[in-house]
Order: sequence, then C-alpha cells, then structure tokens
Amino acid sequence: MMKQIFYDPQRKRWKRLRRIIDVSAALLTIVLVVFFFSVISRQTLPELLLPAQKRNYRALRTAQQNDLKRAAARTARRRTHRRASELTLNQDEGLRAAFYVNDPPSYSALKAHIHQIDMLFPDWLHVISTDGELVSATPLFPVHMYSVVDAAGVHGVDPDNKVRHAIEAAKEDTEVFPMLNDFNAIAGKWNGETIGKMLENPAARERLHVELDKFLSANPGYHGICLDFEQVPDKDEKLYTDWIAELHRDLHAKNLRIYVNVQVSADDALLHDMAAGSDGIILMNYDEHEEESDPGPIASEPWFEANLAHVLKVVPKSKLICGLGNYGFDWSVPLPEKGKKPSDKVLDVEDLTVQEAWQRASDAGADVHLEGDTLNPHFAYDDEDAHVRHQVWFLDGVTGLNEMRAGRQLGLRTFALWRLGEEDGSLWSVWDHPGAKDAPNLLKIVPPGHDVDAEGEGDILRITELPQSGRRSIEMDADNDTITDESMDQLPHSYTVQQYGYHPNEVALSFDDGPDPKWTPKILDILKQYNVKGAFMVIGEQAQDNIGLLKRYVREGHEIGNHTFTHPDISEVSPRQLELELNWTERLFAAELGVQPLYFRPPYDIDEEPETTEEAAPAYRIQQMGYTIIGNKIDTDDWNEHPRKTPQEITDSVLQQLADMKTASWKRGSIILMHDGGGDRAATVAALPMLITTLRSRGYTFVPVSALMGKTTAEVMPPIAPRMRWQARIDAVAFFLFAFFGHFVVDVFFLGDVLMSARLILVGIFALIDRIRKRRVPPGVYEPRVAVIIPAYNEETVIVRTIRSVLRSDYANIRVIVVDDGSKDNTCETARAAYPKEIAEGRLTVMTKPNAGKAEALNFALQQLDEEIYVGIDADTVIAQDAISKLVCHFADPRVGAVAGNAKVGNRVNLWTRWQALEYITSQNFERRALDLFNVVTVVPGAIGAWRTAPVMRGGMYPVNTVAEDADLTMNLLEQEYKVIYEDKALAFTEAPVNARGLMRQRFRWSFGTLQAVFKHKHAFRTNRAMGLFALPNIVIFQILLPLVSPFIDLMFVAGLIHYLADRHFHPQTASAASFEKLLTYFLAFLVIDFLTSALAFSLERRHPASKGDGWLLFHIWLQRFSYRQLFSIVLFKTLKRAIDGRPFNWDKLERTATMSRATEKITAGD
Repeated sequence: MMKQIFYDPQRKRWKRLRRIIDVSAALLTIVLVVFFFSVISRQTLPELLLPAQKRNYRALRTAQQNDLKRAAARTARRRTHRRASELTLNQDEGLRAAFYVNDPPSYSALKAHIHQIDMLFPDWLHVISTDGELVSATPLFPVHMYSVVDAAGVHGVDPDNKVRHAIEAAKEDTEVFPMLNDFNAIAGKWNGETIGKMLENPAARERLHVELDKFLSANPGYHGICLDFEQVPDKDEKLYTDWIAELHRDLHAKNLRIYVNVQVSADDALLHDMAAGSDGIILMNYDEHEEESDPGPIASEPWFEANLAHVLKVVPKSKLICGLGNYGFDWSVPLPEKGKKPSDKVLDVEDLTVQEAWQRASDAGADVHLEGDTLNPHFAYDDEDAHVRHQVWFLDGVTGLNEMRAGRQLGLRTFALWRLGEEDGSLWSVWDHPGAKDAPNLLKIVPPGHDVDAEGEGDILRITELPQSGRRSIEMDADNDTITDESMDQLPHSYTVQQYGYHPNEVALSFDDGPDPKWTPKILDILKQYNVKGAFMVIGEQAQDNIGLLKRYVREGHEIGNHTFTHPDISEVSPRQLELELNWTERLFAAELGVQPLYFRPPYDIDEEPETTEEAAPAYRIQQMGYTIIGNKIDTDDWNEHPRKTPQEITDSVLQQLADMKTASWKRGSIILMHDGGGDRAATVAALPMLITTLRSRGYTFVPVSALMGKTTAEVMPPIAPRMRWQARIDAVAFFLFAFFGHFVVDVFFLGDVLMSARLILVGIFALIDRIRKRRVPPGVYEPRVAVIIPAYNEETVIVRTIRSVLRSDYANIRVIVVDDGSKDNTCETARAAYPKEIAEGRLTVMTKPNAGKAEALNFALQQLDEEIYVGIDADTVIAQDAISKLVCHFADPRVGAVAGNAKVGNRVNLWTRWQALEYITSQNFERRALDLFNVVTVVPGAIGAWRTAPVMRGGMYPVNTVAEDADLTMNLLEQEYKVIYEDKALAFTEAPVNARGLMRQRFRWSFGTLQAVFKHKHAFRTNRAMGLFALPNIVIFQILLPLVSPFIDLMFVAGLIHYLADRHFHPQTASAASFEKLLTYFLAFLVIDFLTSALAFSLERRHPASKGDGWLLFHIWLQRFSYRQLFSIVLFKTLKRAIDGRPFNWDKLERTATMSRATEKITAGD
C-alpha cells in the first residue's frame, strides 16, 4: 500500500523538531526569567545631589503682634468675589454642602471626603456677556471659555467626568448643583454691570433660561443649579429676583432645585425676595476683610454671629444655609524703618489655603494663636530679603467648629464649606457632629492639607520634606461652649518641593513622547543643523519599536529621560505598576545603550509639578528610585489639537511665557516642552528653526538640561556597572523578542487585512465576470452514457434517499454504482432491498468490498466502468433532478477534465449548519466561480462532481496517499492540462456537521488532505502556469498561512481598542485617536468589503426553492467570520502538527443524522 504523504513511521521529523523546541523553550525561559526578575527587582539609580534652598524669614513675636492689633481692628465689608455654596432644610443634624473648583487640591479633597458631603456646588457655569450665552471654562492653562450649548449640542462641564467618577466610585448619593456665576475666568473679574444689562434684555434672559434648560435636560444626574451673580447693580436687583423666581418655578416643574448665594451686605428686601423665590439662600458669612481691604480677620466671631442673627430675622431657617470659610489672606506692607512711622499701605494681598498659612508660619518660626475677641487665627512675619512685613489671617478647623456651634445655637443645622482643597483637614473630624461633647478634642490632631509647599525657581524638582500631621492645644470657654484660643504645638506640613534650574538667559529644549519614525528624524536634523542639544523624554514602548532612533539620540549628544513604558496616567496606576513601567524602560536603556538615564518626566504632566499630596506621593516614590523629575515651566502646547497651534503661535507662546516670568516668580523656569511623538508634529517641526533663531536673537543661550543643574551629560546618564552588563545582554535579547512579536502581530494585521481585502475584491470581480459571461457550448447533442458512483460506509440511514435522488434525474442514460466499503451496518442490504427493480434492470449496481477507505472504494468502482464520463456523489448527499444534465453537457469540450457542482448544506437545522451554508455560498462556491474564469477550480467536491474517466485512469485513479482524494485528483487533472470548471446550476444538498466538534473533525481532514495535496503537487508551481499563478498560491496563502494567524487580526483590533479606550478614560483631553483611527479604518474596511462581496456572492447564486431565506444568512457574516477565524486557526495548528509528527491519518467518519431542512426535503423527495 502507498505510504501517506507526511507519514514518518519512526517520527524522526517530530523528534528533531521537539529537540529544537525544547532547547528554544529552555533558552527563552531563561531569558524571560532573568528579564522579568530584573524588571520587578528594585534598582536604585545614582542620586543627583542638589543644594537646599533657604528663605530669610523672621517671625514677629507676641510683643510686636500686640502693637499691630489696633491697626487690624478696622472692619471693611464688600460684595465678595467668593463663589457660593448651597444646602437644604435645617432639621436633625442638617445637611452638609461644599464648593468645588476645577483644581487638583479641590478634587483631592472631594475624593477624600465625598462621604461627608450631601450637596456639591461645582464652579462650572458662567455668564459673561450681555446676550445671556451660557459658557464654561477649561481647567488647563491658559484658560479658554467655550459655549456650553451650541449647534453641535450640549457640551460637558465636568472635565474628564472627574466628579461623576468620584461619586460613583464612592457609591455615594451626593447631589450635584452646578454653580452659575458672572465670573470671567480669562479677565479674572466679576461682571456685575454685564449681568445687569443681560437682565434688562428679555431676549438675553430667555436665551439663558433656554440654554440652562437644555443643559439640565442633557445632564439628568444634576439636581438643579446654584446661582452666584455678584455685584449686580442696585437698579437691576428687582429684575434679578424676578428672574430667579421664574427659573425656580420652571425647575420645580421638573423636580429640580435652585439655591442662591447671598453676600452679608445684602439688604433685607433683597434677602427676603431671594429666599422667597428659591429653595434656599447660602449666606457667604466670610470675607470681613479681603483682598481690597486692610489686614484683618476673615470672619471674626462677633461679626459672624451678628450677621447670622440678623439674616434669621428676615429669612426662615428652613430657607437658610450658612456658608463657612476655611482659607486665608497674606497682606504685605512695607517693613517699618527705624525712627519712621510704620506705613499702613498694602503692597500686595495673596490668597492662601490653610496649609499655605501654616507653611508660612513654619518657615518664619511664627506662633499661631486666635487673635483676641475675633477668635480668628493670626500671625505676622518679616521677609527681610523683600523688605516687607506680612500679616496673615485665616480661618481653620477651630473657627469652623465655633461657627457651626454658633449657628446651632440659632437653630441652624445646614452648613456649606468654601471651599474644598483649601480647608483645615481637622475640620472634617467635627463636620458631621459639631455639637458632640468631645468635638474640640478631635481638633487636636491636625492632618496636613491637600496642597504642597513649592519653594525655589525652576523646572527641576526634588521633594525635600514629607507630610506630617500637626498638634494643637486649645482653650475652652465652658459657659459659651466656644474655643477661645489655640496654639500650634507642631505645625502640620505637607510635601515640600524644591524647584531648581532657573537661569534668566538660558533655555533648554525638551521633547516628549518619542521616538517617532516620522517626526523624530526631522527634529534631530534641525537640532544638528543649529547645534542645539535637547533632552528627549522617551516612551519605552516607542523606543523598543525604534531602537535606531533611540541610539541616534545618544550618538548625537542629546540627553534622554524615562517617560514610562506605555505612557499611563501615573496618578491612576498602582505604585507597583508605576515601578514596573519605570524599570521596564530603564532596562531597555541599559540593554540598548549601556546607560542609566536619571531624568523622569510623568506622562500628561501628571505629578510633574505636584500640586496635591496625592500627586506628590508617586513623585516621591519615583525620586526614591533615584530619578530626578524634570518639569517644564514653558509649555508650547504643541500637543493640543483643539485648536492646533501654528508655528508662529508656538514661537509667540514661548516668548510670552518668558516675558511673564519677569513679574510672576512662580512661572520662572528654563525648560521648553515640545513633542517629537504622540501625534501630528508638523507644526513642531516647522516652529523649531523659528524658535531657535528668535530666542538666540534675543540673547538666550540653548543649553542641555544638565547644565541648568550644574551637571554634565555623563553625570545625568551614567554608564551601567560592569556587573550589570551580562544582564543587559540578556535583556537585549528579550527586548528583541518582544519587538519581533509586536511587529509580527502588527504586520499580520495590516498585511493580512490588505491581502484578504484585495483577494475578496479580486475574487468578487472574477466571480462576477464568470457569472455574466456566456459560456460557449459545442454544437450538437452530447449525451454519453454516464456512471454515477456512490461510495458508502455505514450509511444505512441515508443511502436510500441518496439513490432515490439520482434515479429521479432527468438524465436518462445513467448507471448508478453503490460501493459498500465494508460497512458495519446494513448499508448494502438496505440499498438492495429498497431498489430490487432497478437492480434487475441494470440501472443500479450495489457492490461490497472489504473496508479500505473512500479512495479505494471509488477506485474499485472505476475498475468496473466503461463509461466515458462518471459523476461522484457522497452517500449523505441528494442531488437536484437536473444536476447530472448540467454537469455532463460541458464534456462536449474535449479539453474539460472535470466539472464541480454546486454543493449546498441541506440540513440547515441549527446555527452551526446555517453558518456552513453561509460559508458554502460566500467562500467555497464564490471562490470556484472566480477560479472557473481561468478553468483552474482546485477542488471538485466529493458531494457532487463529474469526471472524464480516461484522464482519471491515466492519473492513477484516486490517490490513497492523501486524505483529500478529491483535491488531489483535481490537481492531477490540472497538471495534465485539462480544464476544471464549475457549474453552479448543478445543485447538490449535503449533510453538514451539526456542532463545532464535528465541524472541526471534518475540517481537520480537509485541511490536512489539502496540505498533503499541495505538498504532493508542489512542482506545479514551476511547471504549470495556471496552477502556479492562481490555484496553488490561493491555497497556500489564503487557506493555510493567513487562517493560521488570522486570530491576530482580532487580537490586534481588540488590543488597540482597549488601549484607546483606556487612554480616553484616564486622560481624554490628551489621548490621540490617530493610531486607533488607522486601525479602525483598516478593520472596518475589511468588514465592509467582506460584507459587500458576500452580498455579491448571494446575488450570484442561482435561485431555487431551497434557497428561500438565504438572504437572512448574510446578517450572520461578521459573527460567523470571527468564530471561524478562531476555530480554523486551531484546526490548522493541529494540521501542521500532524504533518510534522508523521503519524498516520485515520479516517474520522461523522455520525449521520439523516435530517434535511424542509425546503430540501420538498425538492428532493420522491414521487
């Protein structure tokens, strides 16, 4: 017996491969273990030593403070520019509200204390024009105002949906009331006069009303609004209160509420009208002294209580929310000179958070106490360097408790805090239960604030002090239940961040997010041309894909830094993940460059210049690893696409920021931020020469970042230690493998997508041409005697039906031969018993032989033939009445060697069989149409096909050394230069596997047999033009290689989608959709092309009764294709393994169900 293709009885091939695999796996394991151990192990880098910075402050002690008390006694009131708050009924313990602004400390405080906040008033909405347009402000600097409602719809005002996410994450039911005020964030001032004109214009009032309605309708999670129109002219106050009442009625109809902020200076009539026309007013009971007044208490206790008592005479407590301040001011006055009268001229006033006030007291060594009857904290200090005296007044947890208790004595239980992020953290310990007996003791431990203390000037950061809680002592007036004095035994302090590197006439260029194969070379060329050395903050993932550019950075003298490996938002990742990100990139530098760069810049500027303790914590962890954090005070904003800056705007922006440094010390820095990756950087490339020449013309010198620290490039990029070199070599191998696999997946996606899409288009074109062309049929009648061979093995349940369908054929001159290949059931007896008459007439012959396989059964029948043409039919198949006629007529052309029929799934009884019906139409038959155009159909299916007997016999009949005997024989005829064509009108209905397991078994045989046939006829690539150009490449590329790796197409798309969605979720304002859009375009193009060509395949199918409802199969196409890609990839891996391991392939017969769909039964049933 002929040996099967790939059969290796001693399995030498498999043993050799196993040895190669085992050795490779062992080496790969060693490489990966060493690599991952190096990544997860903590490796501290060499530390850059930077000098500490000092301030020359001197505290004013008690004697000096007493001299200043009289000067601080004067009270000044104004309409405050403080933003308001809101609340509900004063019952039981009441409600708690807080104001929120779009800054990091406020967000940090919100997340920490969301469970203690019933109502939140975020500063999100503004009216700054007389036309009543509703606008909001961007949180990023520089601030932009944008329309909330426009032709495109309603735009969000919660940046990155931070507030919503914080509430959802805490699983709280905090109600949000966006605050609407008249503050212009760009101009930095209130617009009372503008609001007055808007209120006087009915059309403007209506516009604002309508836009508010649209905004609230589009945001059902909000529970109403909070109004804070300040400095409204007296003449327009009636219009204002009438509009509030109108808005109140409209909102109540929609189950929404409105609260109004009111200054303590409001007259009784205004208080009454505002309360009557709203759900409540929020009394802003602070700013007794403020920015435009002389130094003094922010809300002295007597002043606070008097305001509250007065308002309660006008406003019922059910409509009153008491606003509490927790912030401070630092007034600067000239330092007194000896022998001269002290000047009371205020030079400057600075807003302070409570933490900033404590920090200044700590820096100056000042004592903090409650000042006299005001019961407000106060201290003073001299800045001898600046020749100014500072008077600091603020409100803290002690004043908060005193004020809440005073309010409770007047019947109030609802309070609102101005504002989150500025407050004394100890306030939260008494916030919920200020009346508790032990409440004052809870204030003795003082947690640090949410903000950080930044000192020095420059872009290079170092954390020099860690957070520490403070301790306070208090004195109580038991009769009044009031704290009368406090002393800070230990001041709390947060992270202290030292800033270095500012040099007035020096600048350094830095670039983030590279290397990029398109933009980085252009930027490097420009820097080389102008002899400028830059600092490149490298994304490890990008560097791994562009090792040549990474090496070019260093080769051309530039400095590099760590910008993480995958560019995550480090404020949203765990400490362990952050460490892995940095280590992974650091190992890449060591492996490819032999250096350990010490720079680090966080992605998205997160924690680059930390503003909160939350942001400083990961920065400190990074610093502990040995990195120096490189900031950027000069941001070109070249990454922003909305709108994208022009080269001139980029240059002008840098010049403006350099000019601003002369008057704003906190903006001072020397490092310019640009980008060489992460998106379209055409504007950056165009701006760079202009920026360099312009700055040089104005006296600026370009230096490396290291020079700003007084270091050299070698010091900030030290070489790896000799003992680490062997590890670096192993890591280099690992990075090569990662890059290779990454490129492989990407290349498979794009190449596979393009090839499969191109194939679909070409197959569609060829199939369409084949369908509409007129096939030439030789003249005359051609009706030779035809044999129909039906090989059968254990086909007792279906054999009668199959024979019946053949005997009903309209082609009369036939002889039917059934070959029972040693069945274990009663196949032979059943066939003979069903058709004794036909057997007697000679129309049907039923033969039996020992079992040897389908090919041997067919060959046994062929040896009995004397007919010129024969038709082969599987025993589980029924044929249409005219099928044989449609096939035989083509043999009038002596060049035709075989004709493939149109096989269809007859048992469409579940999803799997319907999917196979879809596959037969859109893949197998569709492909045969295309190949028919060139007369090179590669497989005449066993289900139905006609053959010219002579060439089959010359070719050695059906081969027994392959398991896809039909494919093998077809290729044999093609090699004999015969035409093999397709007749779509010759219909046959076969029984398909009814489950995934059966389908995989069938396709395993098909794919293994096809691989055997291709290998057997591989010489045809050279010797047979039709097979070498069309048939065999089609099989190898599109039936073996691409299906083998096709799951990578889905993997690549899913990975790209997850990466993009994660980027959008964590930082939507900076996430670039460019890469994903390219990925999506390719993927969707493939899906659309697949759908359209499948629709074309359906339209080319011949209509018949059994095809009714076929159109619905088309809507399964994408799910079927996805499922098939995974299933057939597994099948092909099994196929290749079997081909290599050399084991014999045993025929795996499927169980017959003998079921056909109703339509099929109807057209094939007997008379």
